[in-house]
Amino acid sequence: MAGETLSRDEVEELCRTPMRVRQLAFFERNGIRYRIDEYSNRIIVLRQPVGAPVRPDSPRPIWRSNKAVV
Repeated sequence: MAGETLSRDEVEELCRTPMRVRQLAFFERNGIRYRIDEYSNRIIVLRQPVGAPVRPDSPRPIWRSNKAVV
């Protein structure tokens, strides 16, 4: 698995089938995000942005301990 996407062989290994229709069904059933390029190849994006985008000018919340002071 090199790069940002899987190769054809890696897709076949992941889905355990060389048939494209069954591979797409596997992706749908398991909630794997994919897209199809102009050559009808399945492209699985391995890295996707997670969470809300962080703005550099937004203030960070101040951390305070929730332990009781004795």
